[in-house]
Amino acid sequence: MIGTVRTMSTLDALSTQRRVAADLDMRLSKAATEASTGQKADIYQALGLRASEALVLRAGMARNETFIASNEMLSSRLELTALTLSQTRETAQGFLDLAVSNIGGPTQTAGELQHAAKLALERLTGQINTTFRGVPVFAGTDSGQPPLQHWDAVNPATGLSPNDVLGMTVGMGLADAADATDKVGQLADIFASAPTVLPADLRFENTFFNGTPQLALDGTASPRVTARIDESTTLQHGVQANDPAFTDLLRGLSMLASLDVSTITDPDTYQVWVGAAANAISSGISGLIEAESRLGSQQQTVEQVLGTQRDRQSLFNSQVLTLEGVDPYEAATRLSQLQTQLEATYAITARLSRLSFLNYM
Repeated sequence: MIGTVRTMSTLDALSTQRRVAADLDMRLSKAATEASTGQKADIYQALGLRASEALVLRAGMARNETFIASNEMLSSRLELTALTLSQTRETAQGFLDLAVSNIGGPTQTAGELQHAAKLALERLTGQINTTFRGVPVFAGTDSGQPPLQHWDAVNPATGLSPNDVLGMTVGMGLADAADATDKVGQLADIFASAPTVLPADLRFENTFFNGTPQLALDGTASPRVTARIDESTTLQHGVQANDPAFTDLLRGLSMLASLDVSTITDPDTYQVWVGAAANAISSGISGLIEAESRLGSQQQTVEQVLGTQRDRQSLFNSQVLTLEGVDPYEAATRLSQLQTQLEATYAITARLSRLSFLNYM
């Protein structure tokens, strides 16, 4: 009986072993990657039809990470805003304590009020002009420059400084109680940026303030600084230096900085002017306390949302790890097995490469 024997040349055997070695080397590389990273080397090939689930999870995790980063920055800004409001209130309260003792009539400290008011204005201006990452906190949406003009600094837009506006309004001084009452009313309109104040350059929002006005050109309320803190919630958190709390505070200080009240000889005139200034400062402090309260509520809202988003991120990570992760013990075992197979394949390949017909002649 004649049989057929299929033989393989040494070259064919050597080529086969090299292909096997190359395949083992590729599998070993993947196993090494999985053992070191804890993730599948080719996630989408490994997941097959579940790859779309991984994509959805990754997209949700990316959106959530963006909200977390944004809200952490917002939390820092709100914290700075709260700190600045507190410092501003303390500065104003310190001056008010000095002014209150002089409301009923001038005392020994009355001559110090004008100088103290200017120092308080300068300090308050620096505090209110504070910035967060280079952006003024109290300027509103128009944040290109510091919101408040310094007392003696000329505003390029009007050619006037706050001191100039007070000088033009108060003039040479106060003639009597009626004159003081009239000028108190004028200043109230000026700091409220009332449309009846002419020329318009005298208005607070034109010379004193450089940020977003309370009203747009069409008479509607200007938009406030807002932040989207999650998919469905927008938080309006803007506090501006032209809010009534600030304008009341600055009006009272400006009134006392504009003249030396110790030179007012008529008691009624004195009481009208100093009393109105102190009341304005007191009103401003009350407004700052309300602003701090609102801000505290907003901070709490942001922290609650951040807590939820951080918990959600942990859930995302867990779900992604379930889909994309590998068992580290299984990966290490597979890596060891592949190393052993590859070493054996290299040994066989080396022996085949040394075979020669001449060795058997």
